[in-house]
Amino acid sequence: MSKFKPMELEYEEVDGILYPKIQISNDLKDDERPLGKYGRMRLKYLKEYKLYMYRELLVNGELMEHCHRVNYEANEMAMLIEEQYLKKHPIPKDCGFMERVRHYNTARSIAEEFVLNDVVYR
Repeated sequence: MSKFKPMELEYEEVDGILYPKIQISNDLKDDERPLGKYGRMRLKYLKEYKLYMYRELLVNGELMEHCHRVNYEANEMAMLIEEQYLKKHPIPKDCGFMERVRHYNTARSIAEEFVLNDVVYR
């Protein structure tokens, strides 16, 4: 027994050919808003590895809303993880500029690894 329901589509006839009426999202605001880094990564992941889910979201008009939601969740999670890392591993007061940059980059890399595995590529 399949857990997916068949999709009902409306069609438009152009020169004797029926084309399905598909829009990217139900809300035109989502179409006009640019996707962030993680939203674009999620969109690419869906196209390459979860084609059925990509097509279902596209046909239902939920693709852009889904990608915007993933982008928002990923950014929030990354900020939270960076803050937690920096609280647990504070920057020494007497370190130089490059040491500070290295410390922040370490926090960002750790946060991004968690975000990609737990939010974007799930």
